[in-house]
Amino acid sequence: MLNMNRVTLIGHVGRDPEIRDLASGERAAVFSMATTERWRDREGQPAEATEWHRVVVYGATVAAVETMLRKGGAVLVEGRIATRGYQDREGTERTVTEIVVAGRQGTVNVLAARRGDPGSGFAE
Repeated sequence: MLNMNRVTLIGHVGRDPEIRDLASGERAAVFSMATTERWRDREGQPAEATEWHRVVVYGATVAAVETMLRKGGAVLVEGRIATRGYQDREGTERTVTEIVVAGRQGTVNVLAARRGDPGSGFAE
């Protein structure tokens, strides 16, 4: 039986990436991204729904994410879905679902810089 855990998202960065140093000596980048679906409702009025995704990047791609990705920029992310549990500061068990980009198992492609960034070609 074949199995595949692969996700491709195109959306906008919700906040600048946070770069973390791991105990192993490697680095990770964490950022949120939004994907928005737009349609017309039964009355013909525009409607939309936005989904927020937590993206975690490991490996060589972290350097590119750190220098090129900014809040508001358009981005394509390919990776795998991972769910993990953790305990918050109050001791409550929580679950988080993330898009994990690691090694050859995923990519992050900057599609467009945020409007107003120097050299982005966009003006505010």
